[in-house]
Amino acid sequence: MPNNLVEISTNNKKLSVFRGFLRIEEEGNVLKDIPFNSISAVIITAFNIGYTNNLLQRLCEENIPLVILGKNYAPSGMLLSYVGQSRQTEIQYLQIENKRPLEKKIWQLLVKEKIKNQSKVLDLYHKENKLQHIHKTVLSADSSNREAYAARIYFKALFGDKFTRDKDMSGINSFLNYGYAVLRSALARYVVAAGLNPAYGVGHRNMLNPFCLVDDLIEPFRPIVDGVVYTIFEKAPDIIDLQPEHKAKLSAMLVKEYYNGEGFSPLYMILQQIVWDLVNIYKNKEVCFNFNDYLFEERLI
Repeated sequence: MPNNLVEISTNNKKLSVFRGFLRIEEEGNVLKDIPFNSISAVIITAFNIGYTNNLLQRLCEENIPLVILGKNYAPSGMLLSYVGQSRQTEIQYLQIENKRPLEKKIWQLLVKEKIKNQSKVLDLYHKENKLQHIHKTVLSADSSNREAYAARIYFKALFGDKFTRDKDMSGINSFLNYGYAVLRSALARYVVAAGLNPAYGVGHRNMLNPFCLVDDLIEPFRPIVDGVVYTIFEKAPDIIDLQPEHKAKLSAMLVKEYYNGEGFSPLYMILQQIVWDLVNIYKNKEVCFNFNDYLFEERLI
């Protein structure tokens, strides 16, 4: 997988295509040429950025997400290719025509895995853990909303009693926003590449969100971001703003290798496998995800 996440973080840049490269310019001066085949996503956090139509078309052709981050690094929008793999129509029919009970079961398993991983993070950093058995009480479609209940306990246990998860707040929240955006861009790319419709979710059903399915699949992996952010603030608790080294650490999650019970796999391959697990669920009508039980066996540093 291309592993070069390109962030445009300073104002007044122009992005265009130069042969097989993404060209970055400022006031007519070429700053950098980056091969498209090395880029996993382009993230925009600056203002007054110019894009050529050729660039937007090329990003779509290469299935490279263009992610726009707004206040506190919360995602404002994303450009993604409309065309996936050659059997896209067949796969999307399977996706859309599946029965609601199957979707409820899928969402139940995603929420269970998320809470299990939140519990592992608390154990990893020696925090009080009241989540150990909550995943066992998650019902079909999480009808009792154990996800939200667990989140209220989890974030305060990990980051302190005064912490509130609010994407519009600075500090820890902005770091979480950025890390989640990195995961979201990678998953969005894999969802489209697999031929799935990213708008048709199983748990998220916001009519204004074109990436509901991406937001479903990201849930079990959010605790990885939480762990990385915790390690950053453990070493420097007074940080307010994201610095380049923090962004690099959060972006490096995708290529960090995790033990899978038999060998080691980078996180991007684990994300890709979960997407294909979902495709197979739609094909076989049997809910089975190959979640990695070893993601949190070692400190996330």
